[in-house]
Amino acid sequence: MALKVRTQFRVEWGDCSPSGAVFYPNYFRWFDRSVWTLFEAAGHPIPEMERRYGTVGIPIVDIQVSFRRRCRLQQEVLLETTVSEWQTKRFKVQHQISRSGDALVSCIETRFWGVRHRDDPDRLASADIPASVIAAFESPEAIA
Repeated sequence: MALKVRTQFRVEWGDCSPSGAVFYPNYFRWFDRSVWTLFEAAGHPIPEMERRYGTVGIPIVDIQVSFRRRCRLQQEVLLETTVSEWQTKRFKVQHQISRSGDALVSCIETRFWGVRHRDDPDRLASADIPASVIAAFESPEAIA
C-alpha cells in the first residue's frame, strides 16, 4: 500500500473570498503543503533531501484540477495526498479534498526531481529519482 497523508482542517476566514467560498489559490497552497508533509512522513524532509541527494526541489510541470463542489467558510474538510505514479525523473501526486465523504476537489500534479543544472547553477535540471526515495513511499498509510 502506498504512503498517504490525511490532514483534516477547518476552512478559515483568510482562506475565503468575500462570498465565503475558498479563494482558489489556497487550494494550491494546501496541496503544496501536503506534498511536503508526505515527503516528511516518508522520512525525506526538505532540508534532508538536498543534503542526501542534491535535490533543490520538486517543481510542478503539469497540474489538473477538478472543482466539483465548493469548500466554504468554517467547513471541516479532509485532504488526502499520495504519489500515484513514479517515473524515472517525474512523479504524479494525487490530492483529494472531501467533506463527510463527498468529493469536493481533486488534483493530479506532475512534478520532477530537480537538481542544480551542471553548467548554470541558477537553473534547475531534472535528475533520476533515487530508488531509496521511491521505496520509502511503499509503506503503510500515515496520518499527518
